[in-house]
Amino acid sequence: MTQIDAPTAGATRAASTDWMGALQREIEGSRAVTHPLLVRAGRGELTRDQYARFGGQHVALVGVFTRYLELLLLATDDSSQKLWLAKVLVDEYGEGSDGHDHAELYAHFLARLGTGGDARDRTPLAPAVWRHVGAHLALCREQPFLVGLGAFGPGHEWAIPPMFASLVRGLAAAGVTEAERLYFDLHTEQDQDHGAWMAEAMGRLAVDESTRDLVRRGARFSLERRAELWDATERVVDGADPAEGSPGTVRDLRAATDAWLRGAAWPVELPRFG
Repeated sequence: MTQIDAPTAGATRAASTDWMGALQREIEGSRAVTHPLLVRAGRGELTRDQYARFGGQHVALVGVFTRYLELLLLATDDSSQKLWLAKVLVDEYGEGSDGHDHAELYAHFLARLGTGGDARDRTPLAPAVWRHVGAHLALCREQPFLVGLGAFGPGHEWAIPPMFASLVRGLAAAGVTEAERLYFDLHTEQDQDHGAWMAEAMGRLAVDESTRDLVRRGARFSLERRAELWDATERVVDGADPAEGSPGTVRDLRAATDAWLRGAAWPVELPRFG
């Protein structure tokens, strides 16, 4: 994982590095990063078919991630705050992957595993997937900017490289080729850069205990939702029917997101922040 080195000087730099280093260690030891599903993946215990079921749930997160960052861009009038998110969005839109955005790369992964196109869109999503997406959408709109920075900086960009490292090892062991798993390899690499950019942003924007607490709260909230998501995904990987209690499919979630942005209620009850 990228080492954190906030661009400040003297005592301020030491204090900034200390709190971010402590947060990084907390993230590395969190249940989201050390989840049993990821441990099993890293040991090569999952089959190609199980990764197809994994992908059928996880794809919902890939398709909505840029929406989160776009909402955060609207949540602040501060150009310096917008800058950090814009740099990440450029990669998400495909700047670092020959013009193929991350959703396209993930669609390729699913297609190679036999669940592309209409089959992907008709996949029921477990309720925990709906809660995860809805909670992050609400966070972007309802919480201060620094909470969002914590959720999508430490909570995502610092957590994804170690999580995906386990998945990449497992995918390779299951016979998934480099071309098929390009999304995971590329995301692991890019998120190390994104994590460094977010660390620089936090070094400049979270300058005292109150602002740093907002970052920590956002990161912890996001990681808690991720652990719940992995719990549900592991059950699906092991054969549980994701349709049980599900509000709908991948296509339905996209429609619900558009409706929510227009003011509609989210289809499932969301966890309370704080």
